[in-house]
Amino acid sequence: MRQNKRVTFGKPLRVLVIEDNNVDRRILESMLTESSQPSAFLKIAETLASANQFLQQHPFDVMVLDLNLPDSKGLDTLIQMHQRYPAIPIVVNTGAYEDDLGLTTLSCGAQDFLVKGKYTSDTLKKVLHYAIERKRLESEIKEAYEELKRTQEQLVEAEKMKVIGGLASGIAHEVKNPLATILYGITYLSDNIDFQDKKVDMVLANIKEAVHRASKIITDLLNFSNINKIEKHMENLNQLIDKSLQLTQFQMDKHHIEVIKSFDRTLPKVRVDPNRIEQVLLNLIMNAVAAMPKGGQLAFTTYATQMTAKEKEKDLRLKSNGFKDGQEVVIISLEDTGCGIPQEQINNIFNPFFTTHRSQGGVGLGLTVSRNIMETHGGKIFLENRKKGGARATLIFKV
Repeated sequence: MRQNKRVTFGKPLRVLVIEDNNVDRRILESMLTESSQPSAFLKIAETLASANQFLQQHPFDVMVLDLNLPDSKGLDTLIQMHQRYPAIPIVVNTGAYEDDLGLTTLSCGAQDFLVKGKYTSDTLKKVLHYAIERKRLESEIKEAYEELKRTQEQLVEAEKMKVIGGLASGIAHEVKNPLATILYGITYLSDNIDFQDKKVDMVLANIKEAVHRASKIITDLLNFSNINKIEKHMENLNQLIDKSLQLTQFQMDKHHIEVIKSFDRTLPKVRVDPNRIEQVLLNLIMNAVAAMPKGGQLAFTTYATQMTAKEKEKDLRLKSNGFKDGQEVVIISLEDTGCGIPQEQINNIFNPFFTTHRSQGGVGLGLTVSRNIMETHGGKIFLENRKKGGARATLIFKV
């Protein structure tokens, strides 16, 4: 006659039992501690309040939950615990004749349920391990779904950018020639005709300025439509920052902005198109200058690090963005002490033609182009407000 083998699993569990009935509590404690494979860590709470204290003090793999406690009753008990601790799988311990209630708990956040008096020590262990595994798979499916949504959004955005880029290129070439003709005519009139009228001179000067502004917009459109045409070389990012700062030195002095540099002098070189990355840096610098019309500080920090799982978990934007665990990256951080980004607009700042500086001649393509340049290089750009005021831009490059 074949003997049944005892159920065994990989590792002892850290279990929190939340049960106010003395008999049921002792049964669970006995099953979890006096078997061939006892729990690694066991805590027993009689109320929801004491359970919360344990959960704040210790990590648990799973919790066994009675629905009717002195300070909480029914499904509300499960809903509260699931909302507060969504990452911990919950197994509900129902009454002897509450099978239907047990099934209902599965749609309220429980991973499984037990019926009091109808399970053995092995059944209990199996249910707890299966609940943990189901929770893990549920989390993976949820993360895969979120990644799929992000990928879909990126594909839609990429297609939209392709269409906008094509339109921008066509419009730019069609408009640039008439603008050149207008500019030539204004220059000719200004140099060869003496109107002896200050108002006429002023009108011509205004037209000339408007043409230059329109030409700049066209240049931005052309840059936007040609961002995939890049020539990469091994470059030192510290030197690219210094060059960008030299080009904007006049604006810095004019607005009394102090530049603070904290460079990692051992920074590894990265393969980039220097002209394109300078374009990104110039966009960010000029945005910072516009945010500090009465002066302030602009701080640059560079460093190399490894993209660890902990780092990615700390900043969810880095997850599913092509950064692998252990991958070496170079980071540029640019912080200003300006007015910051209006919170209600922060999600729109990378959208084409969106700008908070339209009154200052902004077109709304600088950050869109900058993001596309970074993504073409396999990197990322993030903008956020600082807690102390001002904004922070972060550029991440793969080494």
